[in-house]
Amino acid sequence: MDDGKKINARSVIIWSVANLFYLYEVILRVSPSVMTDGLMRHYGITTSLLGLLVSCFYFSYTLLQIPCGLILDRLGARNLIGFSVILSIVGSVLFAITDQMWIGQLGRFLVGAGAASAFVSSLQIASVLFPVRYFPLFAGITNMMGTFGALFGGFPVARCVNVFGWRETVLLLAIFGVVIALAAFLIIPKVIKISENTHLRNHFMAVLMKIFKNKQIILSGLVGGFMYLPISAFSELWAIPFFMANYGVDNETASFAASTLFIGFALGSIPVAMVARKINGYVKTIRFSIVGVALLFIPLIYVHNIYLSFAIVFLIGILTNGEVLVFTCAKNNESPRNAGSAIAFSNGLIMFAGLIFQPVLGVLLDLFWTGKVSEHGLRIYDVSCYQNAILTLPICLIIAYALSLYMKETIEAEKNRH
Repeated sequence: MDDGKKINARSVIIWSVANLFYLYEVILRVSPSVMTDGLMRHYGITTSLLGLLVSCFYFSYTLLQIPCGLILDRLGARNLIGFSVILSIVGSVLFAITDQMWIGQLGRFLVGAGAASAFVSSLQIASVLFPVRYFPLFAGITNMMGTFGALFGGFPVARCVNVFGWRETVLLLAIFGVVIALAAFLIIPKVIKISENTHLRNHFMAVLMKIFKNKQIILSGLVGGFMYLPISAFSELWAIPFFMANYGVDNETASFAASTLFIGFALGSIPVAMVARKINGYVKTIRFSIVGVALLFIPLIYVHNIYLSFAIVFLIGILTNGEVLVFTCAKNNESPRNAGSAIAFSNGLIMFAGLIFQPVLGVLLDLFWTGKVSEHGLRIYDVSCYQNAILTLPICLIIAYALSLYMKETIEAEKNRH
């Protein structure tokens, strides 16, 4: 059915600004992974505290997931994106200039708070400006932009860190944010008519409690959280130091290996969705993805051929796309009226898993530390430390598979709706 909306250059430019914000947010989120040595030297901390420092991003990001839709309705896309970018800029500057650990944590907290609205803003603008039949396409492109952000936050940022230093690199990213903020205020219209979600504002607690009581939505979020750990806990922080320890390479080369996962994630998004439709099952595909990723992590942890590890990480990236299907399951297990809140709630649980496991892996690294120290007195973590810590990820995937056995298949119900 024609909803009267058309795709035109102006709408695409407006939506592109929001997508640029999402790309920027992902760069800020993953960039500490190529700065681990510099951060530990600067603060004189171990991996436990490093994980806690970086994961402060997820504290605010997770807490603000559900309120973001309400804030978007209240402020409008232009103000929300513009002020969110400014918040991330302030956090980045604090993170770069401070010598105090708690101020660095505050900086990461502010960056996460600013980034929380990026994904939902892009999707909301797409839903308002473009015909409804094209929404899946634009949502997929937005997801792709996030992948590009993760890739840019790897090797290019690593190169900047090696040439200029980690502080200077973070400040350069803050300057990039100023450009995005100006684009948001100058290009996005002051008022974009938001789809009618006033019930969310007027009955927020009622909607939240209704969703919280829906076991299928909670299951979707928990399963998705464990499935996303290869990205949130591994690639976004610990993959690069793991590859550096395992193969004796620098952070630039190691960032290539970590980026390979994101490339696989980008290229696998459409094929995995097609497989789910072909076999007539979202949950079936989710389970297949869980098993595949869990099995691939075992050789990844213990293999000593960097080229083989590239191939394994690429396959892990492809199969991790099964995690995206949990959003469809969450949406299909709630009424269309509350579908957006169901997705946001699931995404909050998924991000919460990253918040927990980034520092958990750091604690495990300290637990398995063999006592080696550098000439500067900092701890040296050999490959066995990383192997033992990362082994928790396939264990988490086994838990995810067990939880997925209680998820209901919704693809037939979805077809009946249409």
